Amino acid sequence: MIRILIFLLTIVLFAGSITYFASLDSRIVGEAFGYKFDGPSGLIVGALFAAFLLVIYITHKLKDIMALPGKIKARDKEVRRGRGIAALTRGLEAVAVGDAADAAHHAKVAQRHLDDLALTRLLGAQAAHLSGDETAARQAYTAMLEAPETEFLGLKGLYLQAMAKGDLAAAREHAERAFGLRSNARWAFDSVIELGLERGAWGETRDAIARGRRNNLIAADKADRATAALLTADAYAAFLGDDKKTALTDVEAALKLAPSFAPAAVLAARLYGDAGKTGKAAKIIELAFTAQAHPAYVQIYDKLYADESAEKRAEHLRKLAAKNPSCREAKLLEARADTLLGEWTSAIKALEPLLTGAPTALEYSLMASAVAGLGGEDEARIWLERAAAAPRDPRPGAEGEFHFTREGWARLVRDYMDFARLAPPPLEDIAAGVSAEEIRLLTAPKAPAPAAPPDATSVQGDDEGVAQEGPPSEPATPAGEPAPEPPQGGDDLMVDDEDVERIAAEARKVS
Repeated sequence: MIRILIFLLTIVLFAGSITYFASLDSRIVGEAFGYKFDGPSGLIVGALFAAFLLVIYITHKLKDIMALPGKIKARDKEVRRGRGIAALTRGLEAVAVGDAADAAHHAKVAQRHLDDLALTRLLGAQAAHLSGDETAARQAYTAMLEAPETEFLGLKGLYLQAMAKGDLAAAREHAERAFGLRSNARWAFDSVIELGLERGAWGETRDAIARGRRNNLIAADKADRATAALLTADAYAAFLGDDKKTALTDVEAALKLAPSFAPAAVLAARLYGDAGKTGKAAKIIELAFTAQAHPAYVQIYDKLYADESAEKRAEHLRKLAAKNPSCREAKLLEARADTLLGEWTSAIKALEPLLTGAPTALEYSLMASAVAGLGGEDEARIWLERAAAAPRDPRPGAEGEFHFTREGWARLVRDYMDFARLAPPPLEDIAAGVSAEEIRLLTAPKAPAPAAPPDATSVQGDDEGVAQEGPPSEPATPAGEPAPEPPQGGDDLMVDDEDVERIAAEARKVS
């Protein structure tokens, strides 16, 4: 509607102008180039205006004619680009379905029509990789590094090639460069973390985790656990290098992030204990034990008070057990306290629920100590044999120490970061322990050996027999008849030697 209105206004304006100039009564007289002219002014002005429009029209047409080669070239380029895009699309489809020959063909077509487009390089690299030409693929990936828009993709391709060849140094270099370009790239972050753990670069791995946390690539709790484990690994390295100051600084930082991390708590307690700060060391163990018990706490806590009297040591052990009374380690602490005080029966009662479950060598050893105190070394032999045959606690640091190799620390960091545990659960469960009845029989005191009956002596002379007086002997049991059982009586907790030997033999078979 607006265009029609503009068109009508233009016609009206043009018609009005012609009418105006035609109605002019004046004339224009002039001379140019030896020619004289004389005519109505309206006609001359109209002719000049028409000549002006004609010049504009001719100029426009000449411009179009001069631009025609460029337009033809642009049109040809557009056609070639369309063909290249089509070839690129089909080539990527061929890569997706695993058709190496078709992918290589379309890659060449795309490169011919699209010149140096970034995606053609990627398609060429993928086609070469699919066809098994790793050299051509590497050249294509390397060429992609020259353009900022393809550098990241080229780095990933080179990283994958390096990992396939086992060249971890080159893989780390490409992953770190890619992570520097795009710190929010998941594959680059995971690769930097994994390769850092492989070579024991705890500090660099911590820095990468901090960057990943800022870019939401890792949850805050996982980042805290990973950082705590890495700081602890550094602390143990410093401790082994006799740099106790650095070790204490690192382990304190680790405990701020993960107060229940057993390796950090044990090392901190040891360092404070060596410095004479027993109270601070004990507080660290108590806080960690309350959050999550670990057998290493039993060892280190007992060592903190090794110079005190048995009564004081037992009191401290019971205090720690009260912090987490339902756990397995609390029973071990109670049993250890009872053995320190010579309360052997109480120690046996504390250990009984552990022995009927899935006992390790530690429980059997403590039971051997309690039984030895109650009945002597001979009575404890069966428990010592079971301790020697029993499995060790599969948890890392169960013996009280956390000194690992580089590979061991790497595994621990991964498990603690991902699952908040020190190690995966064992593939096989610990074998079931002994029954309560067997424990009762093996820990009961032996019955005293029965007294031998007096012999009846007969003295017979040559002519007459003179029998010496004495108690009459029991009649002989006829052959083939069982001997009568001895009378039952006494304390039913008493067992004789035969029962003990029988149970011991069965225990050896089980263990």
